[in-house]
Amino acid sequence: MRYSILVAIIAITLQTSAQYGNFDTKAVAAAKANTTLVVLDDGNTSYNKAIMNAVKAEWKFTKSIDFINTADLATQPIDPTKNYLMKILRKDAEKHDAVFLALIQGWKQKKGEAIEVTDGAAANIAGTQEVASLMIDAKAVGSTNSAMLMLYVKHLQDFLKNVEGGKIKDKATADRLYASRNRLIKDMDLWVAKEHLDKTIPDAAKAKETYTKQLQVMDQSQLLAAAEKGESGVAISDVVMTGEYKTKWCFKRIFNASTGELMYLRDDASLFDKKQGFIGEDLRMLEQAR
Repeated sequence: MRYSILVAIIAITLQTSAQYGNFDTKAVAAAKANTTLVVLDDGNTSYNKAIMNAVKAEWKFTKSIDFINTADLATQPIDPTKNYLMKILRKDAEKHDAVFLALIQGWKQKKGEAIEVTDGAAANIAGTQEVASLMIDAKAVGSTNSAMLMLYVKHLQDFLKNVEGGKIKDKATADRLYASRNRLIKDMDLWVAKEHLDKTIPDAAKAKETYTKQLQVMDQSQLLAAAEKGESGVAISDVVMTGEYKTKWCFKRIFNASTGELMYLRDDASLFDKKQGFIGEDLRMLEQAR
């Protein structure tokens, strides 16, 4: 019973914020008029290089961008006339941590208010300041899969565009938009990393028993190359795991490698090392998407 309650708490907390943001068109319009400050790690990291490349190549939401370091958050007051593209840390009641790449609207800080930073992510940013956010694997994007930041930056802007255009008005309309893209995957080459498959699907042959369209199972490095290049006609898998053994959760996404559009979104409890990646149910849903 205790595990069931814990699972419900985690589901409610993380599902409502996993890849969304502010649904207010006025808030998005206000942010669009501001300069965006991209907050980098302190020091020379793979994350810094990748996020700088991604923003310089793909950021079109605001006309003006600049770069600061995490340490600057402690020495400079937050500017209410600017946005901050940064990593933020969220915790639920059970201390179930998740890191997000988020566009934050600046605010006027109170006297003595300081930004708390944990492992390069700001831990005390009010949810009301989020304009758009996407859950990420902070350790991975800081080292092995930093090329995914190119897609993440595109995705955030796609979310903002759809809020601004009125297609996304709340979580329900966001989910419907993402679900409407499921069927489009069947017209593309679906690339799934070996690391993103649950142990119940050991290889492509097993996957194709359920999903009969174009599908390739390959090394994650090939997906990263597609993300960095913006490979046309390719949809790529992405998995983020959160929690520990008894609270583990698996967030599964599929992105359009060219546009960064989120095309599939589903999550499962991964308690006791089960459902760690794409499972047969994911493939069935994609196969039956209309």
